Amino acid sequence: MFFNDDNQNWTGFLSFLAMPIKKVLLIQNKITLYNLPIYNILGREDQIDLTIAHFDSNPVKTEKSFKEILLHFWKVGPIFFSKENLFRICMQYDVIICMADIHWFSLMSLAFRRNRRFKLIYWGIGVSASYANKYDQNTKWDFVKFFFMKRADALIFYSSYPVAKYIRHGFEKKKLFVAHNTVEVKHTLEILPQKDSILFIGMLYNEKGVFELLTAYKSAYIENENLPDLIIIGDGDEFTNIAAWIDENNLKHKIIMKGAIYDDIVLEQFFHRSIACISPNQAGLSVLKSMGYGVPFITRYDSITGGERFNIINNETGLIFNNKEELISIIRDMEQKRDKFLRMGENSKKFYDNYRRPDQMVQGFLDAIIFVFTDR
Repeated sequence: MFFNDDNQNWTGFLSFLAMPIKKVLLIQNKITLYNLPIYNILGREDQIDLTIAHFDSNPVKTEKSFKEILLHFWKVGPIFFSKENLFRICMQYDVIICMADIHWFSLMSLAFRRNRRFKLIYWGIGVSASYANKYDQNTKWDFVKFFFMKRADALIFYSSYPVAKYIRHGFEKKKLFVAHNTVEVKHTLEILPQKDSILFIGMLYNEKGVFELLTAYKSAYIENENLPDLIIIGDGDEFTNIAAWIDENNLKHKIIMKGAIYDDIVLEQFFHRSIACISPNQAGLSVLKSMGYGVPFITRYDSITGGERFNIINNETGLIFNNKEELISIIRDMEQKRDKFLRMGENSKKFYDNYRRPDQMVQGFLDAIIFVFTDR
């Protein structure tokens, strides 16, 4: 798995294998549950001695294939600084992979440190993305981001989208890599054709458009009471308001709130019976989770995303809608055109298995690491 014919030449690969094992330090704000399997795969590579440093007080408590360093930070306004001498720590490693976030000054300034002996790789979305600003909508700070990132040895993006943009702004194509953001999906159940529910999963924030989903579902239900049930998994600020809305509209028998569920074995049961997963205004890693379980994902054309929305091929692996009327029509079709959604679910699973497995994400990291040590 270490070498990908599509991205590197055999000469560079063999040259890398002839080198001593590389000490790699990957710096994050915290180790998330969804990234842990990715780090474990990377840590098991023979040519890499991996350490994860993170600004979190909680060490990993499960089995891991990497060393761990706990860091601490202080903050001035929106800017974060490491309390530790980060440069001194980094000088003990051959390559540093860290967040490409201009708010973390201690990380971004590594590119300007004199006499640095380590190779520096920045990893991130590559463009602006938040609840307040849609994907690549806020470009006013791009010049700052480019100022720092042009001095790195390589960049790794969550998706392919930023590559063309960075090339237009003077970055060398050979230094740009993609590690498609994904999640690990473990299967214990066979995919059933007898799917009987619609799924929403995620934190319950107003920005996600949950109430738009509720009102669209109600409109479709008025036309056809045989719609699949809507299952809502998650907790958050809007939980109580959503529960009250369901009660006021007499839909407790059709819209069921399950609260937060983090156990993948339990979650699989819900995906197992879901004909589709809908999130009107956000398309994050739940896109990949759904695809991995063979469930098509449905979202708005401009939903909040870190690039994960681009995995959806409209009418093939999911659906992209433009307005509330289209969403109502999609929900209505789940009863009337079930075969269409089952076909998209099968396509989603094939897409995940062929292109978005965790080991394929890790390959993006490996390609960048090989490049920084073999490029002449």
